[in-house]
Amino acid sequence: MEQKGMTGAMKHRTFLYLFPLLLLASCSVEVPSDIISERKMERILYDYHMAQGMAEAKGGDMEKNRYLYVQKVFEKYHVTEAEFDSSMVWYMGHMSYLEDIYKHIEARMERESNKAGLNIPEEDLYRQYTAEGDTANIWQGRDMLFLHGNREENLYSLVIPADTAFHRGDYFKFRCTNRFISQDGQREAYVLMQVKYDNDSVVAATTMLNGDYDVTLDIPKNKVTRDADIKSITCTFYYSFNEEKEEAFRLWAINKPVLLRYHVAPEDTINVEPVDTIAAETREQEQEQSRGERLSPVEFRSSQQVEHKINVVEKRKVFLPSKKR
Repeated sequence: MEQKGMTGAMKHRTFLYLFPLLLLASCSVEVPSDIISERKMERILYDYHMAQGMAEAKGGDMEKNRYLYVQKVFEKYHVTEAEFDSSMVWYMGHMSYLEDIYKHIEARMERESNKAGLNIPEEDLYRQYTAEGDTANIWQGRDMLFLHGNREENLYSLVIPADTAFHRGDYFKFRCTNRFISQDGQREAYVLMQVKYDNDSVVAATTMLNGDYDVTLDIPKNKVTRDADIKSITCTFYYSFNEEKEEAFRLWAINKPVLLRYHVAPEDTINVEPVDTIAAETREQEQEQSRGERLSPVEFRSSQQVEHKINVVEKRKVFLPSKKR
């Protein structure tokens, strides 16, 4: 019996099945032998960031403490600073490896925190929530971001358009963890959160970072615009660079970003009982008669409960819309 070969259609289908596998194989790159292995680099970076945190907590000359503590990490793993630097350059050029490394690092840090009995921040509890409900995580970007301290890769901005799940008076909180690796010590980074309204007003909050610690950014309910609909909310991350040392590698790892949107509770309004000024005057007059004293007009006015009424006006001002033009 004559054996039939593959038809053109069969060859075409086979190529379509095999092409993704061939493409994947061609894109996978092995870690070179002169580069610190992935597993060892994970252990080094874990201790590296722990050393950074210890140096920041110690106070004093922070840069000096950082350097001394990191040198101890290199000694522990029998690597030189030059070997670490060259390996980091390679990993920064192969971000998939670096992302896996940092996922393992953050998971380990979370396990260690749980063992130590540290409280889990409220924002982390909402990481798994959807964009529905009175409190929701509306973050739509990646779970981990990497920015480099150079002109091309030092800025990231995420714009989230408002939809029907947004309400007037909504307020926001952003939180993330930060890890810095810097060859030249440059750790100056910024996080900006902006809420834009359909009347062109903007409410914003920003913070500057310079170390391995968690950051929380708030736009509280007493700062938002309540008489306009929300148009969008934007989160921007900027890692400043050093023009004099532009060749030095710098890495800012932003992990577990959470953007919470809170709805204002229906009962979250000012309920102030009216002041009965006539009754207050009558009580004051009765007190005057019981003391057998006569107050002067100035003394009488100063004795009235006007402070309470003034405070009510001031409290209302907090909740009046503040438009920025």
